[in-house]
Amino acid sequence: MPLKNLVAAALIAVACSPLAGAYASERRPFSIAFHGIESDLPIISTTIMPGGTMRVQAMADARADAGALTQDKGEWVWTAPREPGRATLQFFKGDQDITLNVFILTPFENGVQKDLNGYKIGAYSKTAYRGLQSYSAPRGFIDLASGPRDLKISPHFTLGQFICKQQPGHDPTYLLIRPGMLLKLETLLEAANDNGWDADTFTVMSGFRTPFYNASIGNVTTSSRHLFGGAADIYIDQDGDGVMDDLDGDGKITKDDARALAKLAERLAQTGGANWPAGGIGVYGSNAAHGPFVHIDARGYRARWGQ
Repeated sequence: MPLKNLVAAALIAVACSPLAGAYASERRPFSIAFHGIESDLPIISTTIMPGGTMRVQAMADARADAGALTQDKGEWVWTAPREPGRATLQFFKGDQDITLNVFILTPFENGVQKDLNGYKIGAYSKTAYRGLQSYSAPRGFIDLASGPRDLKISPHFTLGQFICKQQPGHDPTYLLIRPGMLLKLETLLEAANDNGWDADTFTVMSGFRTPFYNASIGNVTTSSRHLFGGAADIYIDQDGDGVMDDLDGDGKITKDDARALAKLAERLAQTGGANWPAGGIGVYGSNAAHGPFVHIDARGYRARWGQ
């Protein structure tokens, strides 16, 4: 091969390599709808109880690596295996596809069990906040062994990013994630890169929290979305120094950098649509334990604080 062709090929290989660090939006030309959300991301994840049934709306062919997949009235109907674990559903349209990771939960009985196989859970409120089903006590949890930890649960986030910061290294470890939160994080990450802030993911300072852990760090609320796997405290740390990057360009790391990211989230909230389920945006400054960050959740109604 001529030298100039070798050089061109090498440049293309570097540009396409994951090590190049470039963010890439990967929306699909079709979408799937399930559990009240709609997603055109190439990867998205959700949960189900053992033996549970889920309906998926998709103008696409489909297959599943476990459980039973059928069609009914133009929808795909999937019945989960009766053992906890993970199944993969794939939806195809032409040469494009969407992967839906479905975690089959390990059952948990709130008010009766305080832990799962030694992993401390604690107790959820017996009354759902505001009567909303999304605040009902979880009936089960994802076993991290269903991962692995580095499993992509959306294009730019992994299962391990959302583990509760308790009992490090405990085996087994349990957690929760909600697809609406993943959809919002991916949408915000896409907008951040469009805004000129290089980021291949967000640092998730706090994702899922058990009621046990939430109480241990001094929080008295029983309705935090962190307890249900529906919230994330995040910041951009592309330079890897452990704190928020200088987003406003003033040469300092302050709450104003968190405000800049929150303002971008607010613009997405004003636009609304399937990619931004209603929820909370909170802004936090630095203290002795952490730098500035932004809270994002998909609670189902608007909430703002710390602006």
